[in-house]
Amino acid sequence: MRLRVEYRVGPELRFLANLDMLHTIERALRRARIPYALSEGFNPHIKLSLGTVLPVGLWGEREYFDLELMADMSGEEFVKRLNPVLPSGLMVLQAVNIPPSAPSLMSVVNAASYAFKVKKLDEAVLDQLQMLMHRPELLVASRGKKKNRIKDLKPGLYKITMMTHDQFDIIKIWVSTGQPVNVRFDELIELFGTCGITAEQLVDVWRCGNFCRVEEQFYTPMEQVKLL
Repeated sequence: MRLRVEYRVGPELRFLANLDMLHTIERALRRARIPYALSEGFNPHIKLSLGTVLPVGLWGEREYFDLELMADMSGEEFVKRLNPVLPSGLMVLQAVNIPPSAPSLMSVVNAASYAFKVKKLDEAVLDQLQMLMHRPELLVASRGKKKNRIKDLKPGLYKITMMTHDQFDIIKIWVSTGQPVNVRFDELIELFGTCGITAEQLVDVWRCGNFCRVEEQFYTPMEQVKLL
């Protein structure tokens, strides 16, 4: 059987690399005596598949992994057994059973949302942010494998919202993570610079979640299972 797991990576673990996160979860599964399945061969490993990589320097409100089990276990029992052995900053939020034939996380997740906490913005900057979605092009220097190339983020920007507070503002943005363009959080920071937001104004950045975008609608990987 397979479980799909939603978990939180707190700010204190923002500098944990993807491979270290994988090893941390594997050690917790062993401590919790979860009946995980192993691959075959000379070097068997836990059949655990993380979702899209959480960039180093970011924390995540809702991250995901799929796990194959050798014995039946409810999602509630899994959460109950795993959380007590996880390190501080890491918490399982929920787990659900998924069909053995369900597509992998990597094949269904095609969007993400990021939040940027910034020092209080003036009206001129807020107006520039509001106009981002109306620009014909959103050109930045690529930060991916094809560095030093100009990249147009426009096709991969889906929605921007803003929440204002007394001392700070939060910009939340939904973007594509594959086709038509893979939008990185550091490219968004550069884009915000064109609106007048400086690096000194940036207080915090985190990923709010990964999504499966289907015909303009955003579903979490947990909700996506119900569409199968």
